[in-house]
Amino acid sequence: FNSSGHCSLFFVGLLSCLLIACAPANKAQSLTFSGPLMGTDFRITVVLPTGMESDLLFERIKATMQALEQSMSTYIDDSEVSQFNAARAGQEFEISDEVAQVLAEALSIAVLSDGYFDVTVGQLVNAWGFGPGGRIEKQPAPEQLLALQQSVGYQKLQLNDRYLSKDHDGVMIDLSAIAKGYTVDRVAAYLLRQGISNFLVDIGGELRAAGRNIDGQLWRVGIERPEVLGGVDRIVVLDNMAIATSGDYRSFLLIDGEKFSHTIDPTTMRPALHQLALVSVISDRASTADALATAMMAMGEDKAQQFAQQNQLAAYFVIRDAASGGYKTIITPQFLPNLQ
Repeated sequence: FNSSGHCSLFFVGLLSCLLIACAPANKAQSLTFSGPLMGTDFRITVVLPTGMESDLLFERIKATMQALEQSMSTYIDDSEVSQFNAARAGQEFEISDEVAQVLAEALSIAVLSDGYFDVTVGQLVNAWGFGPGGRIEKQPAPEQLLALQQSVGYQKLQLNDRYLSKDHDGVMIDLSAIAKGYTVDRVAAYLLRQGISNFLVDIGGELRAAGRNIDGQLWRVGIERPEVLGGVDRIVVLDNMAIATSGDYRSFLLIDGEKFSHTIDPTTMRPALHQLALVSVISDRASTADALATAMMAMGEDKAQQFAQQNQLAAYFVIRDAASGGYKTIITPQFLPNLQ
């Protein structure tokens, strides 16, 4: 994966594969494990029950995350996603349970969002210089984008249990706007199966919290200011919930002095162009929050607010004020109880 521009948030200065113990050996310990993953960084903090060994636990977590990256990354030539992208139209391609689960939710949110979330933007991501091929120096020509229309559209995917097919040659999927959130959820599920009920999992700004920290407090995370230098804007308290943040200020392209966001609007086939700088979404699952944040970034400030209201989403919007050069914040009623 490349870094999707998801932004957040709480942990800064990640250290590669660092394990930190924060309590005497005969008591519960707060342990943190971090490192690179999916073109970004992960950081996992757990309150380890008394007597539980940590080494094997974190090795298995790391193996789980790496296996999911191997399945879903467009940057790995033999990943499931890359192999499907190279397949011909009409060919039934067998996929893993994990990829099937991600695609099922992705297609559901595509329908819910009227196509603003669409994993078939793979060709557009590449054309605009945000894919494995690297940056571009000039905008794609209108005729190039027109030719790509037949390759874009979630309706061109057919998912039947564990078999995936495409209706047109050239359809390419890109799961980067949901896969990190899904991986967070898989790590959370594994921890719960091991009897660990207090943790915070963060992969590239997609977070999921359970229980409480070593001090017995609910987990607190920060929403970043939508600026390159960042800094915490607001503190959010997570009570067994997930949060994902998407913004346009971390990953973007400058072409002839014009700024292009990494978020592709599938309805225009171009980077989203609006005043919405950042969206944070709280949900039960990180995958859901991840995809919904991306969908609303593609929609822009007006449609995104309507969408959040219609679907009663816990959403936090930061919108640029062109007149003043500052920002304004819109917070839905469902998000407000989580603000400190």
